[in-house]
Amino acid sequence: MLALVMLIGAWMMIDIAREDVRAEVDSNTALALHLLDTQILHYTTDCMWTSVEERNKTTIFRLQNLDNVRHLKIEFFDKFGRLRDSNRPIGVLENHSPPWWFKKVMSSVYSSLKETHRAVIVNSRVLGELVITPDPSYEIAEIWNASIGFLSLGLLFFIVLNGLVYRAVDRALNPLDKVLSALTQLENGHLDTRLPPISLPELSNINSKFNAMAQTLESSMINSSNLTYQIIRLQDEERKNIAQDLNDEIGQHLTAINIDASAILKAKKIACTRVNAIAISVLAKQVMGIVREVQQRLRPGILYELGLQAAMDELIDTWRQHNRGISLIISVSNELNNLNETVAITAYRIVQECLTNISKHASARQVIIKIDSKEQLLSILIKDDGHGFDKSQIFEGFGLSGMKDRVEGLGGLFMLSSHLGLGVSIKVSLPINFKVAS
Repeated sequence: MLALVMLIGAWMMIDIAREDVRAEVDSNTALALHLLDTQILHYTTDCMWTSVEERNKTTIFRLQNLDNVRHLKIEFFDKFGRLRDSNRPIGVLENHSPPWWFKKVMSSVYSSLKETHRAVIVNSRVLGELVITPDPSYEIAEIWNASIGFLSLGLLFFIVLNGLVYRAVDRALNPLDKVLSALTQLENGHLDTRLPPISLPELSNINSKFNAMAQTLESSMINSSNLTYQIIRLQDEERKNIAQDLNDEIGQHLTAINIDASAILKAKKIACTRVNAIAISVLAKQVMGIVREVQQRLRPGILYELGLQAAMDELIDTWRQHNRGISLIISVSNELNNLNETVAITAYRIVQECLTNISKHASARQVIIKIDSKEQLLSILIKDDGHGFDKSQIFEGFGLSGMKDRVEGLGGLFMLSSHLGLGVSIKVSLPINFKVAS
């Protein structure tokens, strides 16, 4: 752009120079014609020539004395066309300094300038002819000599300015190599990569945002690893508990049933057989209860059979029977049965986990449960007046972190507030029509 501006400026300067040269040459031509016409009139009136021989030996205009008139070439030819006088030395080649391209650019000046002819007649006799030819070469040379300094200064300015701009842009873009290197390190799994401080104000915000992004990504990966570990640990613990329940509860009852069945086979009295049969029936019912409890833990069947509302009612009633000393304030919407299956099981597990935590850790006297469905959102509020806990330890347990991850995984919002001595409040918002991205 700078070069284009300089070229336009140079072209405008040349155009102005052409007009100046044309005006200067025209002015000198008019002045020379006026003087020569006066000279012709003077000699014509005085009739100073008396013979042809004298006329042939005398140059009436003495044009050699006008060699300082550089913008015009003035020549006197006799009536036979021979050059008799000129203000330019005959046979001397002129050498002007402008280069060829500058002369070519200025060549339009020559086409607009015309020769002027003046006949010299004395006593009705033609003595010869004056030919005045405009010669702008000297003026063009002067303009070139005056312009070369300006052009040199402009070229120097162009080089220096572009050098400074290049250096400034190079300095500004140099930190981008560090950004690219840091991004490559992140891509290769080095999540502890951080950008060093960048002094350039325009890129300092990128520095802080990049480091914050890297910190968030590293924390997310750490939390994901911890969550994966806790999920595996919980699965193993759940399997261990199920195996222990099967062994301790069902195994013992099956052993007792086997003993009673053997006693029936060996018994000789009907009364003994009846007692053993009754014992088998009682044990069978106990086994069925244990199986239902394990099934409920693994997969709440009522949730899939009767819907979320019935499952919530059963969960809350069962919890109330086991925690009769805690007051329950319940508000559950009547429109919970047409929810997405994933949203329904998530809501059920959140309420189940919260009630389990309250019964184990809160020492609460009152619990508030509000579940509402409106504006395509399922809202859950669970609040207790227990002793609360330290916020710095909020997500160390799997229950709370699992709830948070479940909710955020469904595009919901999880908010938890806790103050020592003031209980815990958990608010959850879940989109009702959540769809898994394909």
